[in-house]
Amino acid sequence: MKTGIIIVSHSEKLAEGVVELINEMNDGNVLTAAAGGLEDGGLGTDAMRIQEAIETMSDVDHILVYCDLGSAILSTETALDFMDEELAKKVIIVNAPVVEGAFAGMVQATFADNIEDVIKESENARNIQKGS
Repeated sequence: MKTGIIIVSHSEKLAEGVVELINEMNDGNVLTAAAGGLEDGGLGTDAMRIQEAIETMSDVDHILVYCDLGSAILSTETALDFMDEELAKKVIIVNAPVVEGAFAGMVQATFADNIEDVIKESENARNIQKGS
C-alpha cells in the first residue's frame, strides 16, 4: 500500500464515522484508521492514540492526517515529536475539511500514485458548495 489515511477528531464516534464513510470508496489499497476521543471515551484528542494509529501504517509510503479542529493538529504534531524520525517524515497533515477532504483524498488515492494530487483534491474539497 502506498497511502494511509488517519482521521483525528475530538470525538471517537466522529472519527470512526468518517473512516466508515470514506472506506465506501476504498478499493482496499488505502489503509485507514480513526484516532478520536480520549481513552475514557470523553471528548478530546490523545497524542498517544494518534501515534499508535500512525505506527500501524509504517509500511505505507505516505500517511495523510485529516484533523477536525486546531488542537487535533497540535496533538498530531506532539505525536510526531515522539516518533521515529523516518516514520514521522511520511506524515502529512492535510489542510482540508475533515469529511469532504478525506473523502476526496480517498477517491484520488485509489487510482493516483502522486501524493501531491491526492492532497490537492483534498484541499479543493473546501470549495464544495452545499447550497445556493
